Amino acid sequence: MLCSLMKKIENHIEELLHDHDCVIVPEFGGFITSKKPAYFNQFTSVFFPATKRILFNKHLVYNDGLLSAKIAEKQSLSMAEAQQLLIQFKDDCFLRLNEEGRVEIERVGVLFFDKEKNIQFQQASTNFLKDSYGLKSLGLQKVAALPTKVKEEKQVKLIARVEEPKESVLVKTPVQERTKKRTSKRYGQLVPLLMLPILAVGVYIGVNKNTQYQHINIADVNPFHPVVVNEYSPRSGESFELDWQLAENKTIESPKEQPKLEEILPKVDSTFSKPVDYISEKRYHVIAGCFSVKENADNLVKEWSEKGNESLIVDKKGSLYRVAIQSFVKREEAKEFLTQTKNELKEISLWILKK
Repeated sequence: MLCSLMKKIENHIEELLHDHDCVIVPEFGGFITSKKPAYFNQFTSVFFPATKRILFNKHLVYNDGLLSAKIAEKQSLSMAEAQQLLIQFKDDCFLRLNEEGRVEIERVGVLFFDKEKNIQFQQASTNFLKDSYGLKSLGLQKVAALPTKVKEEKQVKLIARVEEPKESVLVKTPVQERTKKRTSKRYGQLVPLLMLPILAVGVYIGVNKNTQYQHINIADVNPFHPVVVNEYSPRSGESFELDWQLAENKTIESPKEQPKLEEILPKVDSTFSKPVDYISEKRYHVIAGCFSVKENADNLVKEWSEKGNESLIVDKKGSLYRVAIQSFVKREEAKEFLTQTKNELKEISLWILKK
């Protein structure tokens, strides 16, 4: 009876690995999956489909409730009875490792001891990725190149070039000469018509002095308008002295005094405080558990919050809620907290997540 229950637990582990990224056996270790993309081995000409790679981590011993909930659902048991079965399964695995040196979980893989008594894991050939489930590796055969046909060279026939006779000089007929004379006569009649607008513009500029074309020399454009040239008249001494006296007696009006603007000083609020320095985001989280049931995650957050920690649910990875018992800005602070907490509570499994 016990042997059949152990086999069923192995089947439950295999089913969960198809749908979840992490399956933990409490107080024994956890199976972690990572997606491996499809690839082609060019040396062996074999195409491998995408699959899930499974690793075993002996430090993941915290009960997240995923496996026990699966057992309770499939075997129609309570959570306490399911957890008791997991304890028996864990003890049976350690017993087989110590006696036989290996534990085989059907369709999952083999756990065994290395020379230093560390647990190693070798994955089975089962493909746990649903997108490529059932696909196998495919060997490709090289296609032999088709023989190329040698093109037959065609014999080129040489053709002698025949020189064409030179064109004879065309002699213009009297009709063509009369047509050319009529065309040149028409062009001669159009020239005066084109000059009339130019002359009209020149006359208009000469008559209208006060237009925007004052900088043009009017004498060059309008021959009917006389050119006025101002003559120089030397200044007498009397007029110079008179101008100087007038300049001396002339008073310069002082500009009106503008009213002075009253300087208004800004009011300083005595209650103003120095702005608070920027607080860096806490990116390093000490994770204490992963739960598929949110209620279990909330219970763990409440438990650590009552102890004075800033516990929270960091995120949801797949179908698992990851719970952090404390978050830090620097990785060194997170490592120090993790070491201190492990020394106080040796049975708990902690790890650091960077977000």
